[in-house]
Amino acid sequence: MSTFTRAASLLTAVVVPLFLAQRVVGQLSAPDCQPGFQWSYNSLNQTPCLIAAYVEAACDGGQFSIPPLAPNHHYTGPTAGQGNPCLCNTVAYSLISACDACQGNAPLQWSEWAFNCSSTSPDGTLPISVPSGTRIPQWAYQNVTGTDLWNNQTAFNVGDGVESTATTGPTGSSSVSMTSSPGVTGSQTSAPNSGGSSHKSHAGAIAGGVVGGVVGAALLAGLAVFFFLRYRRSHLPPSAAYTQGGAPPMSQPGYEGSTGPFTAGTTETPRKFYDPSDPSTFPTSPSPSSPTIRTTANTYNGGMQGLQPNRSQYNGLPEV
Repeated sequence: MSTFTRAASLLTAVVVPLFLAQRVVGQLSAPDCQPGFQWSYNSLNQTPCLIAAYVEAACDGGQFSIPPLAPNHHYTGPTAGQGNPCLCNTVAYSLISACDACQGNAPLQWSEWAFNCSSTSPDGTLPISVPSGTRIPQWAYQNVTGTDLWNNQTAFNVGDGVESTATTGPTGSSSVSMTSSPGVTGSQTSAPNSGGSSHKSHAGAIAGGVVGGVVGAALLAGLAVFFFLRYRRSHLPPSAAYTQGGAPPMSQPGYEGSTGPFTAGTTETPRKFYDPSDPSTFPTSPSPSSPTIRTTANTYNGGMQGLQPNRSQYNGLPEV
């Protein structure tokens, strides 16, 4: 792939999304809104940005372009010498303010918007006929001069009950154009964020936040129980560990049931000395069937065994 082809592909990837973010109707162009602002659309499913473009185009030869906003920016009012009935009214201001809000930005104050207007229409009135091809929702007619600011929450509460429709014929051709005509421009915002700004949460966002909070709390509770049980198991005292695992045996397996060479309660038989009149004292002859050497206890050393008895002490027959 050549360098030119790669550069063209990169340019297409950057520029095409910018065009897709705008709606183009006839000679009008306007940015789309973020999700959650469908309540501000009219019955034709037109965004407040596109409705505002219709209104502004009525005084500008049927064409008007509203550029998309960058973060922390807002639309400015008419510049010096450009104030006209299509811009210098609270309805147009409300539509442009809603276009600010639906892109995530705070609107300009009404007094700043109308600064370059030689005259303004009464509050809540549109001095021109509603352009053909659009309908103006009811929330765009709210009173803004008292607070000097369009109120997002008030507009949401009013909604789109009654719409204003066109009373005149078409005002422009049907050709598609991306022309950047004089009118509303973008500027970095420094307006204060009041309680009626566009950052007010709508009902869907509140419901989603509540559900997310409940799920998050449940996850945190589960993690707390898990770590508590893990900590408790790792800090058991030795006595509890032996109780769970069973007490160790008190005797070694090899000695279980064994007996010692001496048993308790055994009495020693009195030793008898040789008595010619007592046959039980006669020495015994070794059994011819026993090949082993028999042992007996020594009189003077009970700990020594294995000594052969002395047979030379008496070799005669017992006396009667």
